[in-house]
Amino acid sequence: MKTLSSVPFGAMSGSAGMVTARSTRFGTILSGRCHQSGRVTPNQKNSRALFARVGRSYTRLTVEQAEAWAAFAAAYAFGSRMRTKSAAVNAYVTLNCNRALLGLEMLSMPPTLIPVIPDVEYGNLIVTPGLIQFSRLVNPGAGFRLAVRMSAAASAGKTYGGGLPVLVDAGVIPERNFADVTKVYTDRLTVKPEVGRKYFVETCWMSVATGLAGATRCDDRICQNDL
Repeated sequence: MKTLSSVPFGAMSGSAGMVTARSTRFGTILSGRCHQSGRVTPNQKNSRALFARVGRSYTRLTVEQAEAWAAFAAAYAFGSRMRTKSAAVNAYVTLNCNRALLGLEMLSMPPTLIPVIPDVEYGNLIVTPGLIQFSRLVNPGAGFRLAVRMSAAASAGKTYGGGLPVLVDAGVIPERNFADVTKVYTDRLTVKPEVGRKYFVETCWMSVATGLAGATRCDDRICQNDL
C-alpha cells in the first residue's frame, strides 16, 4: 500500500479524488488515499489463494459441523466467547490454513483433544549473511513443528517490527536442540541478511495433530558478520 504524507489543513472533511480529509482535535488532516502498489510476490499470491480456498470450503459444511466449530470457537476464544458464525469461520480457517501449511488434510470437524502447546525457548538466535539459526532450542518432540516469521531488512534503529514479519516456514522440523532456517529464508525472500541491518523474528510451536499454534515469541537481531 502507498499513501502520501499527512499535512495539517483547514476545517473540512470527506474525500475527493486521491485525497481524504478527516477532523481531529488538533484540526483537519489531509492525506492521500491508499492504493495498491500492484506488486504481489508468488508467496503472497499462494497465501491468498489458500485462504480463499479454505474459506470457501466452510460453506460446504453441514449444519452439525458448523455448530461444532461454533462451540469450539466459543470454548477457545477464537475472536468471541459467543457461538457466532464469524468466530466459527475464524477457527475453521485458522486451523485448516495451518494444517495446509504443514501438508495435512483439512478438518471438517474441530479437534476434540487440545494439546498443551509449549512456549518457544532457545538460548540464542544467530543472524549472519550465511546463517540463521536458533541454538540451544528446547524441542518439545515430534508432535510439533516450529513456525517462523522473519522480516526483510530494517534499519538498525527500528524498535517495532509490527506488520513486517513474513512467513518463512510453518513446518520447520528442528534437529535435537537447534533449528536452521537459512535456506528457507533466502529461498522465500531471495536475498541474504545484510550486515548491520535489523531483522524481526516471530516464532511459535504448532501442533501437527490439530493445527493449533501456541504463544508467539517476538525477537530481533542485528545481522553480524559470518562466524
